[in-house]
Amino acid sequence: MQAELPVNERSILTPGDVRKIFIRRKWLLLAFALIGLGAGVLFLLMSVPLYEATARIDIDPGRSTNIGINDLIEQKLTGGEGSSDRMQTEIRIMQSDSVSMAVINSQDLYHKKPFSKIFKQTPYHGQLTPLQRYLLLLSYHGALKIMVIPSTDVVEIHFSNPDPEVATNVANAIVDAYLERDLKSRFEGTTRVSSWLAQQLTALKGQVEDSQKALAKFQRDNNLIGIDSEGGNLVTDSLRTVNQQLAQAEADRIVKEARYRLAQTRNPELLVSVAPTTVLASLREQQAALLVQAAQLESKYGPDWPRVREIRSQLSQVQRDIDSEINSLTQRFQEEYNAASNTEALMRKRLDATKQEAFRENESSAEFEILKHGAESASDLYDALQIKLKEAGIMAGLNSNNIDVIDRASIPALPISPVKRVDLGVGLAAGLLVGISLSLLLESLDDTIQTSEDAETVSGLTTLAVIPHFRGASKKSSAERDDGRPESLSPDLVAYLEPHSVIAESFRNLRSTILLSAVDTQPKVLLLTSSFAAEGKSTCASNLAISFAQRNARVLLVDTDLRKGTLHIKFRRSNRVGLSTLLSRESGAEAYEQPLADLPNLTVVSRGPVAPNPGEMLGSRSMEELLLQWREQYDHVILDTSPVLAVSDALSLAPQTDAALILVRSGVTRKKALQRVRDQLLRVNARVLGTIVNDVDLRIENYYTYSKSYDYGYKSYGSGYGVVDDDK
Repeated sequence: MQAELPVNERSILTPGDVRKIFIRRKWLLLAFALIGLGAGVLFLLMSVPLYEATARIDIDPGRSTNIGINDLIEQKLTGGEGSSDRMQTEIRIMQSDSVSMAVINSQDLYHKKPFSKIFKQTPYHGQLTPLQRYLLLLSYHGALKIMVIPSTDVVEIHFSNPDPEVATNVANAIVDAYLERDLKSRFEGTTRVSSWLAQQLTALKGQVEDSQKALAKFQRDNNLIGIDSEGGNLVTDSLRTVNQQLAQAEADRIVKEARYRLAQTRNPELLVSVAPTTVLASLREQQAALLVQAAQLESKYGPDWPRVREIRSQLSQVQRDIDSEINSLTQRFQEEYNAASNTEALMRKRLDATKQEAFRENESSAEFEILKHGAESASDLYDALQIKLKEAGIMAGLNSNNIDVIDRASIPALPISPVKRVDLGVGLAAGLLVGISLSLLLESLDDTIQTSEDAETVSGLTTLAVIPHFRGASKKSSAERDDGRPESLSPDLVAYLEPHSVIAESFRNLRSTILLSAVDTQPKVLLLTSSFAAEGKSTCASNLAISFAQRNARVLLVDTDLRKGTLHIKFRRSNRVGLSTLLSRESGAEAYEQPLADLPNLTVVSRGPVAPNPGEMLGSRSMEELLLQWREQYDHVILDTSPVLAVSDALSLAPQTDAALILVRSGVTRKKALQRVRDQLLRVNARVLGTIVNDVDLRIENYYTYSKSYDYGYKSYGSGYGVVDDDK
């Protein structure tokens, strides 16, 4: 008994395997590609064209808005540093709900598509429910896209809508609403500062009026009308000087009080303008630079990138430093304000002392001078602040805008979607992807033998030949020929009908392989079997017999499938006598026929009528005697047997033959079936010469191929001993 060969199945899928899979599944891939393409076409037909309008504006964060009070406050309401964080802030303002609702109201988007869909169930009557407002803003923001052109201060505003005019009007309305909001916010900021100054001027105005009234009353009470204020003695001059210093101390106290009040607002921009040489300015610049880096890295790598988190940590530290510096400046301004207040108090004390001296010399003149200088100082301060306040109002209106409109939106000529090439390409790619995935899935589930490599890997046996797929010969049948042959032949006999074809050559290669398998003792009796029916045994046996006969050898082809043999159909012979009648001794030499006139050395024995006990007949002594007789009379005896896994008839003949050939049909024979046939033949001590792979697509030879649906064809075995043969 021959040892069973190991089975080593290949599990690595190579690029060549994939290519061959695509060749086998080409119709599946083509079908899904067409489905994907059709889906793309359907999408194009169902899609509503979408137009996008674009407006461009220039935002200059570094443009100053000085309100003109240089001695009190210098600030840049726009941020001044020109950093990208300010640009992002402006973009967020353009995307804010206040600007969005202003645009929605101005353009009446409630009644325009696609926003009107929100109000199908509940029409809009001037009031929005919270849900309607949320859905309206969600749809609006979905159509809006605002971006900064890299390395510039130019901002592009894109708005998309099925109506090109609506898209254009909304894009321009966004620019207008943003300009109005920016102008209003800057003007209001300046107005708030001016309001505080106006309050201070109101109090100062009261002081001026009181001083003037007191001076006039003193003049009337002391009859000091007409006294020259620039004349007088040293005490009078000293009193004048002290009074001037007191006025300066009071003005200094007012300025420092104003700075202290600004510090209490904790606005870094205002503090930088008041104290530009402090560390706060550098910290703001460092914060701006870190915000730029954070925005760039976050947009490129996402918020969880280590460098982004590190920069965020640095920003937190810088913010803490800014807060600390603001606290320091606030404390310093408070101390300066307290010092100025103390200085003012001291100056008042000194003034009082000087007054006493002046009173001792000229109480009336001194007091007059004091009152006069106080009134003049208050009046001068009031006049100066009044001028600056008027300048603030004018500058607030002139310098509050730092935005230039570069391009207003124009009506787009072409829609941005759908894009025919892109959508069709996506549909085609999706269809191909699904087809490829399904092809690979079907391939992984396929357990059939596809190529000679598969057969050798699964069985461990040599592949003797590969028979390509063919549909039968096209040569005219013998009934249409002039050579005198009375009957036609099956088109499956390609080796005879088309001897110069590739198929006939493959059978000649099989013949040569068998002859060369043992040079000294060539196998005479050959047994051809398979796993199940419909794998091409009779066709291969007939063509192999013709190939042997074409080299002038005496060949006997015997149909040993006593149940469903088909050799008589291949050669178009009668089936009234055959092997079954020979074994039952009901016939003699008439069972041997030469169906091909130009190949008289080819003899065919059909199966004959269906026998009730084919297994016993093939294992009988009569069969052994016939085999011995055939060995003496013929050079080659080819036994076309029944399938091994369907019935056991072939197993009784296999030990008496010189070589057993296992026929495998590409895409039909399963791996386990081939292994089972091999094992059963080896158990009965048959000499298994190798396998023959039939019906192979030469384009995928040595690669995996596809599985075909088929029927074993031996469903009636085991209960078909009494079946009537129509060919009897």
